[in-house]
Amino acid sequence: MRCRGAVTSSLLAGFLVGVMAGDLIEEMRRDFRTGLFGRQAISDIQQFSPSSPLGGKTPAKIEFDKSNTEKPFKITNSSISEGQTFNDFSTASNRVCDDLKNACADTANQNSNKAFSVQDCDKQREDCMTANQPTEEDGEFLYFCD
Repeated sequence: MRCRGAVTSSLLAGFLVGVMAGDLIEEMRRDFRTGLFGRQAISDIQQFSPSSPLGGKTPAKIEFDKSNTEKPFKITNSSISEGQTFNDFSTASNRVCDDLKNACADTANQNSNKAFSVQDCDKQREDCMTANQPTEEDGEFLYFCD
């Protein structure tokens, strides 16, 4: 009887390990089928998200297109730079912030009640540029993962 208990415990432990490994293997298969791992599945790596954007103008998205090896950083959701690609994140984020500032300034110049000024748009651009600077914590990993 004692041997049977040990064998039963071993079989149960083996079964649990097999079930857990099966889940792990399925997770890996899912990642390889999609071609992306969780940290690479981000569709917008642009970090600036104002709580109340001036004139209702929001920054465009920057997507990482791993199929474009020369210029993988692509701007989307932009009325100015839609579809433009860049070889580094810094240049793409500068363009997004500049486009946001220009759209904001156009709205400020057309706004008859003067709820905000072009100088406010300049400040928003500075905030955008600051938000898109990698920190030591990021180690630029968010933008350059393979």
